[in-house]
Amino acid sequence: MMPRLILALLVPLTLLYPGVGQTDESGPSSYDECITETMKGVASDVAARAIISSCRNMFPEPAATALVQEEVVAEQQAPAPEQEEVISETSRSLTAEELSKLSARAFILGTAYRLTFDNRNEDLTITEVTIAVWDKSDLDLLREYKKSVRIRPQESGSVKYNVVYVGEEDSWAWKVASAKGID
Repeated sequence: MMPRLILALLVPLTLLYPGVGQTDESGPSSYDECITETMKGVASDVAARAIISSCRNMFPEPAATALVQEEVVAEQQAPAPEQEEVISETSRSLTAEELSKLSARAFILGTAYRLTFDNRNEDLTITEVTIAVWDKSDLDLLREYKKSVRIRPQESGSVKYNVVYVGEEDSWAWKVASAKGID
């Protein structure tokens, strides 16, 4: 089913965005430009993945750039001293009422879940968020992913979760399972 869906989306995308997959002087000159030009008006995750794949094929990432980006990601994932201080304090599980004041939006691209959390609690800094991801047709495949964060009261913060799927990724759902914080 997934190959047919991708094919069904690639044909209209090719007709709507003929520049993707071709390199000429009037087309994009870089990966970022390719993404920016071709993502306009795209609302489907499947279509976005197809565009990203096509742009990456047009503009392969040099190994040196990939290594530098990995180092930057590693630096970004290391907690800041200020964050270490907050996380080392005693965090407690949020109550149901406090958890209801933590809203989340997701941008999902393949196995990367970028969640933005809005902490509407007035006196509570969020220090950890656990999401649950499961296959809608098989709850035995439920998995939980935990990340340390620092989201102050009345502020927002984003976190990336790398999710592992078994089977079709279109049949998966997610929710915030739990969170911890400090007063």
